[in-house]
Amino acid sequence: MRISLAICILFFSFATIADETLWQQLQREPNMIVVVRNAESSGNRDGANMLTWDPSGRCFGESVLTAEGKVQAKRIGEEFAKRGVKPLVISSPMCRCKETAEIAFGNFETNSQLRQMPPENDQALESFQTVARNMLLSHRGNTPIVFVNHRPNINAMTMELLKIGELLVGVIDDDGEIEVLGKIRLEP
Repeated sequence: MRISLAICILFFSFATIADETLWQQLQREPNMIVVVRNAESSGNRDGANMLTWDPSGRCFGESVLTAEGKVQAKRIGEEFAKRGVKPLVISSPMCRCKETAEIAFGNFETNSQLRQMPPENDQALESFQTVARNMLLSHRGNTPIVFVNHRPNINAMTMELLKIGELLVGVIDDDGEIEVLGKIRLEP
């Protein structure tokens, strides 16, 4: 029993140190990016309306944040503010991502081509990746970027499965690709 407890404490200590190292890199190093999957939405709960998009911005028929999702988004913003990290935020135009970005950070920019694409549509995913890479390249520099998007798009860009509440930290290379450095898990 004591060995299990000691292992848990040791693991938690290493995870905390790794998270702080990533936060320090965000504060100091150029070309940093944090990829954020939208906070919990009605679609995450029931699987419905994940590809529905209302281009008018009124969210008609779209998956939107749950009460828990709004708490998660607020927590993301608080963690950045606590560390004095003021990123440029780029979001999908779909309501669950825009809500996440707005609650967490206030200001953000978007592009209609950053919305969720069907994972089986290779051409749409390729187009998404081209637009995303170009946006990241045009904004990389001393200000870190937060990129709020959807699990299938994030998987295609990073080859990483990102859970709700995880922050994927990386560096944007000269081709607009993301070199993954690690993940930060925000606990409630």
